[in-house]
Amino acid sequence: MSSDAWLVDLKKEAASDLEKLGFPTRTDEDWKYSATDVFAKHALPKASTSSLVLDATHAYPAGVLVLPLLDACVQHADKIKPYLNHIMPQTHGFHAFNTANFQDGMFVYVPEGVQVDEPIRLLYTQTEAGVTRCLRHLVVAEARSSLVLVEDYGSEVHDAPYYTSVNTEIKLAAHAKVTHCKIQREGDQAFHVGEVAVEQAADSRFESHSVSLGGQWTRSDTVIKLCEPGASCLMNGLYTPTDSQHVDHHTIVKHTVPNCTSEQDYKGILNGRARAVFNGKVQVSHGAQKTEAKQYNKNILLSSKAEVDTKPQMEIFADDVVCAHGATVGQLDEDALFYLATRGIEAELAKHYLVQAFLTENIRSIAPACVRERVASLLVQHVEQDA
Repeated sequence: MSSDAWLVDLKKEAASDLEKLGFPTRTDEDWKYSATDVFAKHALPKASTSSLVLDATHAYPAGVLVLPLLDACVQHADKIKPYLNHIMPQTHGFHAFNTANFQDGMFVYVPEGVQVDEPIRLLYTQTEAGVTRCLRHLVVAEARSSLVLVEDYGSEVHDAPYYTSVNTEIKLAAHAKVTHCKIQREGDQAFHVGEVAVEQAADSRFESHSVSLGGQWTRSDTVIKLCEPGASCLMNGLYTPTDSQHVDHHTIVKHTVPNCTSEQDYKGILNGRARAVFNGKVQVSHGAQKTEAKQYNKNILLSSKAEVDTKPQMEIFADDVVCAHGATVGQLDEDALFYLATRGIEAELAKHYLVQAFLTENIRSIAPACVRERVASLLVQHVEQDA
């Protein structure tokens, strides 16, 4: 039996699950605002080449592994098997499709007590039109370790459809810290479906920064399970769809034990005929006392034809908790626009100032500074192009 036979079996099992599960439809509550039948219009073959690049200009500390996942499945199976496809259970067809078909992806492993100071950057640039590409990443941060991971999805294809499927599984041991930033700036006709699934041990810290700028139809899920006391997480999201873009964010934080904290703050700016969906859920289990959870979604509509469907949810089965949630959908402050106009600032420039002010707090929460500056630059460019 070959050393990667277990991986072959995993993919076969996922293909079987896909036949059983099928892809979700609007009859599924979590997909009611995002019609998946758009994929049926495009029978896209697998991509023939890899477009995933590790942007590394420095050496990593001893013991750190950053290598293609398929190679790691052979060379480091003992570090892969306990986590791959276990952190992210296959609950719908998009999960199974990715597991059965992933071609690219990276394995990142940080040993106990090791801090990786420089961000690990995974750069993906789509160069083929009319293809499907599936990527899978696995990140394991051992006790008291830390790292910053940036996933950046861009494209040279803007006049033809293609499909990107990407799933990322992240495991944090006790006292580990992981900062994860995903930048989605796919082509104008791209379909992008991705999920980040996280499991956290005691006193670990996970920070998620999700930035969605491109794509014709995108779905981005983040699911975090707080498994031991003292775990905390931040989920920070920014999205700026325009024209007829459709962007859907679903988040779930599972508070399964006492004394954990979570914070979600997603902000969207919509223009044209864009549509955004936000469904955030906090689940507080029986016995998960001393939970602190906050969840907010705020949106600004720059067009009367833009639309937002927002649904923050909390399912609480404990009585000693501090939980809050809310959502807003509105337009730019007319009084603020008038005030800026009286100071001689043109309407479009005033609009840009207010848009940037709306996003500033979320941008400031991104660390380290090099990642924050990159995100800020991309957002400014996107807003200016949309003017």
